[in-house]
Amino acid sequence: MIPCPFSALYAQSQDRPLQNSNGESGIVRDVRFDGNSAFGNGELQTVVRTRTNREIFGIPGATLWLGLYRISSRLGEAPRMLDRTTVGQDAERLRLFYNNNGFFNAEIDTTVEKIREARYRVTYHIDEGEPSNIRSVRYEGFPDFEDERILERFYSRSSLIRSVADDTTFSVDRQYTVDLISHERNRILALLHRNGFASANRDSIIALVKRDEDNPLELDMLYRINPGSVYFFGDVRINLESPEGESGTIDSDTLRGEPITIEPNAMIINIDRVTRTKPRLLQQRVLFKPGERFNQDIYMASVGQFQSLQMLTVRQFSLTEAGGQPDYSSEYLPVLLNLQTLPRHQIRTDLFGMQRVGLGAGAGVQYSNNNIFGSAERLELGMNTSFEYIAGSQTDPRSIEAFVNYSFPRFAFPFSSLNNNPNFLNPSTRFQLSYGQIRQINFNVDDNVRFSTRFQANHDQTTTSFLDLLELEWFDANISAGFRQDIEDNIEDPLLVQLILEDYRPQFSSITGYTFRNAAVHPIRRNDGFFLETRIEVGGNLPRIIEEVFINREDSLRGTIPSFSVTGRELAYSQFVKTSFDYRRYHPLTSNSVFAWRGFVGLAYPYGLSSTIPINRRFFAGGANDIRGWEPLTLGPGDNDRTVNPINGGDIKLAGFLEYRNTFSRNFLSTNWIFAAFTDFGNVWTGPRNEIDEGKFNFNTFWNEIAVGSGVGIRLDWDFVVVRFDLAYRITDLGNEPGTSIFDRNTIHFGIGHSF
Repeated sequence: MIPCPFSALYAQSQDRPLQNSNGESGIVRDVRFDGNSAFGNGELQTVVRTRTNREIFGIPGATLWLGLYRISSRLGEAPRMLDRTTVGQDAERLRLFYNNNGFFNAEIDTTVEKIREARYRVTYHIDEGEPSNIRSVRYEGFPDFEDERILERFYSRSSLIRSVADDTTFSVDRQYTVDLISHERNRILALLHRNGFASANRDSIIALVKRDEDNPLELDMLYRINPGSVYFFGDVRINLESPEGESGTIDSDTLRGEPITIEPNAMIINIDRVTRTKPRLLQQRVLFKPGERFNQDIYMASVGQFQSLQMLTVRQFSLTEAGGQPDYSSEYLPVLLNLQTLPRHQIRTDLFGMQRVGLGAGAGVQYSNNNIFGSAERLELGMNTSFEYIAGSQTDPRSIEAFVNYSFPRFAFPFSSLNNNPNFLNPSTRFQLSYGQIRQINFNVDDNVRFSTRFQANHDQTTTSFLDLLELEWFDANISAGFRQDIEDNIEDPLLVQLILEDYRPQFSSITGYTFRNAAVHPIRRNDGFFLETRIEVGGNLPRIIEEVFINREDSLRGTIPSFSVTGRELAYSQFVKTSFDYRRYHPLTSNSVFAWRGFVGLAYPYGLSSTIPINRRFFAGGANDIRGWEPLTLGPGDNDRTVNPINGGDIKLAGFLEYRNTFSRNFLSTNWIFAAFTDFGNVWTGPRNEIDEGKFNFNTFWNEIAVGSGVGIRLDWDFVVVRFDLAYRITDLGNEPGTSIFDRNTIHFGIGHSF
């Protein structure tokens, strides 16, 4: 057996002379790879340091930035000069890259050719050879865990193991890669740290590889483990300072005994009196007891509990009394947390642009108190207003909203018993009350009152749950006389007229919903990873109970409850269940390009006395963040033409989105410039219980009603925001006259952030 390091395995120094190396120098015009089949040119290009100047959209010779540099050194990009030493080092980099992926016999040669005066082509000639395969793996030195299922779970979740060969050996049959071996080592290390072996480090785990004598490409692996000693959490010391530092008046509290600590260990909390923070808030953030067996996951989760509080920052955390490296000479590891509060009062103003029905802008002001009662309770008061401009319209949409939010970093009743459960990290509860008025082209919302209660918690680094236990909304709208007249004059079916007008009746809705989110993607760049969100909600049950228990209704009034407004109009409600599934994936193709795709499925189904879904709970299509090519909310249902039948949304939605993004210029005018080409497709439909026949979903015909929009766009990518401009064309134009030119079916969209 031979030791298996985790960088350049089986690497042997090879000094290979450059062919055609005559000492001349010039610009690198072309970089090529020859003989590679296991890895694409784009992946190999990220390994080498010899590069050409950036080319627009990858077009050979289109080095615009090099031309700009020649005009001014502040613009564009300096010429990429040929460096023969770098080319030689690149050959070694490629060989090590192949070694680290199991191609131990790979050989790399290089050729430098002069294309024309001071212009060169560099070619890397690759003989990959055959990859090596891991046949089996053994583990030696695991400690005796108290729970024998710990190792069973570890083996079952291994990315190495395929099946059990015997009691100590496991079958693998996977191609050797350093990443695979390193990942398994990290899993062993995490397992030890979770079970008290705090001093274990990378040197505690040695990977050994043995070649098969008859077939050197077959490898057997052994992980030799030295776990060290078991450790326990010692005293926990938490220090909280004010934003200005220590004021000189410190309140100290020492907690001992169950249920907080295990004797003789203690938790010492020192709080600057200026912060006006209760010790119990800090004590509850610690998810372990001093004196318990050490667990790295729970230790880091506790640090995360403090970091999630919006009223302080974590300045230092350590497993020593004074900070620095842990001292493993004692079995008890003390925990130190130095914290500092943020300013208590904050006022923020916002200015923003938007695109809905037209182009618009808005402004807002918000006051927040981030520790109002001493336990990180956050109170927010704010107001937002916006307006839109629509060419040719006599009415400019505008809105105003006032809101108050009250939140705190723990679960309220009835989930308070889960506050210290490690499966629910960073729990929080939020109450929100808002009031708004909206003026649209065809209708006004005179009163829109909403109250909601939300419980939120993380399960791990990527998964989050949201429970909207109760959401109530009162929606009092008035349709304009002109719009009502247009509907009655243009629609011959009186039933359809009545159903459309029903959307603008005053409504009352109650919602209980649950959302599960699993996301591992940068929230702004979205250049790698995935996003998954699924939601289910049930609506209308509370007003139904009120009607059945407290109000005796005539049959003609069933499905309504009395209004609390001075108008005395009845409030309609609907009972329904709604679910949606949203998945997004981001595939980096090269260092400058990404392919992104998204799939969305949604279904809403009314039940009981209801045949429709409330307008604010339906699915809509079209807009800058949806199926581009259509104005916001104007697509569907089905092949319906909204200029004839202004039907609002649907009960079923299917949509898909494809987008290619290429960063063709970096740090030009202080931003990255991204070209995008996209295709969006999908639609919304009315469901089987909906009394509107137009746009009804049918398994046999819905394929013919899939709308397709495609186009190109530009993104300006700063570190903190992405500004987006898209030009989209309706490839299919459902509901309009056939033969319409594609150039008459374009839409310009503006947005903040990527569309998905």
